[in-house]
Amino acid sequence: MEKRRFTQLGIPGSEGILKDGILKESIITLSGPTGSGKSTFGMQFLVEGAKKHHEAGLYISLEDSKDSLLYHMQDFGWDLEKLERNKQLFFLDYPVYEVDQFLNKNNAVGEIISTMGIERVVIDSIMPIALAFKTDDERKKAFLSLISNLRKWGTSILIVSEDTSPHPNQILPITKYGIEKLTDGWIHMYYICDEKGNRGRAIEVIKMRGVNYEMKRYALKLSDSAFKIDLKKSIPFQPTRM
Repeated sequence: MEKRRFTQLGIPGSEGILKDGILKESIITLSGPTGSGKSTFGMQFLVEGAKKHHEAGLYISLEDSKDSLLYHMQDFGWDLEKLERNKQLFFLDYPVYEVDQFLNKNNAVGEIISTMGIERVVIDSIMPIALAFKTDDERKKAFLSLISNLRKWGTSILIVSEDTSPHPNQILPITKYGIEKLTDGWIHMYYICDEKGNRGRAIEVIKMRGVNYEMKRYALKLSDSAFKIDLKKSIPFQPTRM
């Protein structure tokens, strides 16, 4: 039997929720409301993988351009251009009107991944892919095909997705397009408000196939050094969204 291998998320504090990390070659949904920091979280996953674990990463943007990403990620002290020069971090960006090219060129992307030794991938986000299909049935078939093709890459993948507004008595969050139902794991980011009305962030692992994890929400702090999970502060109350 093949020995199981793991990929560390690279987010300080995540080892308290996922002791060993995620299984290598897992496909994970990373969801949350607008502005919660999903893209930053995804980039941190790649940067820390490159710097601490010597695992090259690929950021596939289906919304923002590479230049826009580099511009907005300057505050965290990551020298993304240096990582790119050193072939530790790679970028592919597809404008919304070229999403079909991404869907039709999975094999070409797979060749890049194989040639460059890439082990971590972020796809940001699933929305342009979902919007390329008119019906739910067409979208589900496309997602199934996409997941099947992504598995051929042999990498650990985060797929970014926005959630929907919560409903009364809703136990779990729901993403807009249901991609979390097809992936191996699901990490969700929340907005929260304390008793004084101060807004903050929280994070929860809702699903992670083949891995033990803490079934709690924890405070998620964003600073100049990016995200950190506060394991001393679990969040017992229901989150609020913007």
